[in-house]
Amino acid sequence: MNDQPVASLSLDLDNKWAYLRAAGRSDWESAPSYLPLAVERIVDLLGEIGLPLTVFLVGRDCQSGADGDAIRRFGELRKWEAANHTWNHLPWMHAMSQSEVTNEIHRTHDAIGSLTGQTAVGFRGPGFSCPPSVLRVLADAGYCYDASVFATSMAPIARAVFLARTDLQGEQREKAKQLYGGFASMRQPNTPHRRVIDGDGSNQVLGEVPVTVMPWTRTPIHFSYLTFLAGYSIAAAKTYFRAALKLCRWSKVPPSLLLHPPDFLGQEDDPDMAYFPGMRLSRASKLAFMRWALRTFHEQFDVQTISDQLRLCRVRDGHPARDHSVLQPVTSVLHA
Repeated sequence: MNDQPVASLSLDLDNKWAYLRAAGRSDWESAPSYLPLAVERIVDLLGEIGLPLTVFLVGRDCQSGADGDAIRRFGELRKWEAANHTWNHLPWMHAMSQSEVTNEIHRTHDAIGSLTGQTAVGFRGPGFSCPPSVLRVLADAGYCYDASVFATSMAPIARAVFLARTDLQGEQREKAKQLYGGFASMRQPNTPHRRVIDGDGSNQVLGEVPVTVMPWTRTPIHFSYLTFLAGYSIAAAKTYFRAALKLCRWSKVPPSLLLHPPDFLGQEDDPDMAYFPGMRLSRASKLAFMRWALRTFHEQFDVQTISDQLRLCRVRDGHPARDHSVLQPVTSVLHA
């Protein structure tokens, strides 16, 4: 067994069309995609370092054609886990009806199985939106974990920046005003834990793996934030990331760090993405920074998929055997 503290690495495979829609642009409906380019770079870089990956897939992209072919390339990694990121990537699941929530999750679940041959057991809501109605659907569908908690102190600021940059209007803009939560999100746990889901008179249990934030300050440490900082000062971004990893080790927070496809795209690759944080960097500068950051993460932690992180956290933290029950489906699905 690796003696390093356990961690996980995940990717929200949000496509270009989803970002254009979030920016309020009408041309998103033509479904422009950067997946073949982005996935090639992600697989090449993670494969070079030897990192596993959990990929949260959007159902609309899990179909035949170039996007489906790109997604299959994750099979070239040492290990990868396919997880559910809804069908339409609408970041306001809190405003959906129960039938809409069920359709978003179940339709994507089936598409992931058809494309990858894997059975998804994990979920992350777009925009970290995961109300109780979603958790109940996940528990009823036999999912083992949710990864939608983002307990950052900067949620209201992130929402304000998003609203300032988007051209969303009307009902969609009103829904977006609830994104990311408020300052109360800071009170949520920053470590993997269990959640009890109320439903139909019986309590069900899900694992919860938050997107890790800096211990104490609760500021983001996902890679899009790091590349945003690097756009102003690479030295400052590296210092910040080193401090974050050191604090995670010192406070025994098993980090679960998050990637997005634009983390592997330079400003010259796609002018339409110029509004996204971190797109000030050139391709060469960004890829060099990402290589450094991912290697640093790999050197200091035993990086796993999210399912394996949950399993290993329970073993290494000495939890009673009864706490392993929620994780048994993960083990049976992924290691059968």
